[in-house]
Amino acid sequence: MTQIDSGKIVKSYIYGDTIEMTTANGQQAQVIKVIKGKRYVNLETGEIHDMDTSNNTRLNNLKSTKQTMKKLRRLVVHNFTGGVNQLWITLTYREHVTNPREVYRDFKSFIRRIRARYGYIEYIAVIEPQASGRWHLHVLMKNTTTLTIPNKILADLWGKGFTNTKRLKRADKVGSYLITYLSNLQIGDENSDRKATIKGARLYMYPKGIRIYRTSRGIEKPVEVTTTKCEIMKNFNINSPPNFSQTTKYETPRGTKEYTTEFYDNVKSLSETFNGATDRPLL
Repeated sequence: MTQIDSGKIVKSYIYGDTIEMTTANGQQAQVIKVIKGKRYVNLETGEIHDMDTSNNTRLNNLKSTKQTMKKLRRLVVHNFTGGVNQLWITLTYREHVTNPREVYRDFKSFIRRIRARYGYIEYIAVIEPQASGRWHLHVLMKNTTTLTIPNKILADLWGKGFTNTKRLKRADKVGSYLITYLSNLQIGDENSDRKATIKGARLYMYPKGIRIYRTSRGIEKPVEVTTTKCEIMKNFNINSPPNFSQTTKYETPRGTKEYTTEFYDNVKSLSETFNGATDRPLL
């Protein structure tokens, strides 16, 4: 397992009880610069090129979608750990609704009705494309006490189609499970044994420019820190190797580059940082 050198500059994402650090820290030398007229200049050669804006789907923008899913996973892990105050609900349409703006308008009305009946609720709402062109919504909800909404009441408050309610358990890997669900596409008849799951296929179905998720104001963002790996390890008293590490290669105008990402789970000092000890310095 390849590990990052201790003196290497890394960008760290601190969320839940996890520290994710990567050498893809945004400090690489800038290669292009965007200029007026939807053009860019190659800073190495001085050549000016037109930007390709013809594509109206995320097919050629898959990297952006994947980055959004990474941000979403961190956000979920940072805010939802499972428990009696948390639910995962699915909202579907009986009609063939294909306009994501309509979906988010309907959700805005829905969350108002939920709050009118159950008090203030925090949420992360994620839109999901279907192979048929329809849209679904997946919503993580939580309050500060106990949250119980019978599915029949939920369906009445939604009023647009089928709903499903699931209690989030503390043992659930909520972030990983949600992203896997949103990324993979199952094909085949629902009543058939001949079904197949295509990993990552659903990511191609998100239109370019769509806002994949929305959150309430109280949803907290993970902390981001750029410093050396040894400073992060020292600050959070980490003395063990990463739980997981991966090295990824990618092509740039300067040739093939690579970056390494490490994950450290169950970091005990994070519970102190995020549960009241707000005066504790991160670095």
